Amino acid sequence: MDTVGYNPRAGNVVDVLHALGNCLTGTNEAWQTRFAHRIDNFADLFEDDSGAAWYRQVPLVIRGQAVPVAAAETTCPEDLFRLLAPQHRDLLLAESTEVRQLVPSDLPQVLCLDDWHHTTLRVRPPSPERERQRQLHESLTRHAPPHNRAPFEVRPSDIETYQQISEVLATANPSHYQPTRPGDKHWRNWPMSGAL
Repeated sequence: MDTVGYNPRAGNVVDVLHALGNCLTGTNEAWQTRFAHRIDNFADLFEDDSGAAWYRQVPLVIRGQAVPVAAAETTCPEDLFRLLAPQHRDLLLAESTEVRQLVPSDLPQVLCLDDWHHTTLRVRPPSPERERQRQLHESLTRHAPPHNRAPFEVRPSDIETYQQISEVLATANPSHYQPTRPGDKHWRNWPMSGAL
């Protein structure tokens, strides 16, 4: 998994690469993470004035390439770096050589998703009280119209996205991924992202 975002603690735009599997390169572990800073000239971008960061309106350098950004000097770092994604996402995301540092080169890529629909999971450990709550929920919602019914619990196996991804993985056939709901992973759906 490839996740890019501004990390104020790291002082850079960071691409976090997560790999999970039983054949990761260079390790016996089943989980591996790598961090890659993407802005080469981060220290040159802002000047502090009484605790406020002012954008110096200089081009950002991403992987050695100067990238001009049209932004006011009062633009906060989170908003400045969000302006990069639409036009320069290929410079921000991992290249094939970076991915192959984590996974074997002979392992084929079956499916790559940039967006998908994610339903919030609601799962708690079983208990007698939890079972009583589930039965009460079912009896109260039994006669509600389908569009008004909210499930008591939502597990990954209940979600279309994960059902289809598991079918793709089981068959190595990407045509099994046919989502019926629009993706919701764009940062605009998460307005507080980047605000630590």
